[in-house]
Amino acid sequence: MTATGSRLPVLRCLRTQREPRSAGEIHAHLRSRGDRVGLTTVYRTLAALARAGLVHAFERNGETAYRICGEGEHCHVVCRACGAVAEAAASALETVLADGFRIEEIHGTCPDCLER
Repeated sequence: MTATGSRLPVLRCLRTQREPRSAGEIHAHLRSRGDRVGLTTVYRTLAALARAGLVHAFERNGETAYRICGEGEHCHVVCRACGAVAEAAASALETVLADGFRIEEIHGTCPDCLER
């Protein structure tokens, strides 16, 4: 995947975000910074980044949200309450993976939401 001028702002935005963001949220953030990137470009860029394995797409309240993935085999632990995401090394799940499972997401509750 080539990092074109219109794709770079989307990638930079994702690098600054800890939580998954929707295309609309990313577009609004870029526009607020003065970037002249169209919403269609944001959607296309996110799709290309997901196909390349650079971001992971999460289902969040009926829409897709995206987050940059860490390197190596891992799965995502997603908070059901707030949508926070943490990555877990695949080695922690070796037994399940050895049985042929491909784990992408595990859902639970993050420490912040547990305190509330």
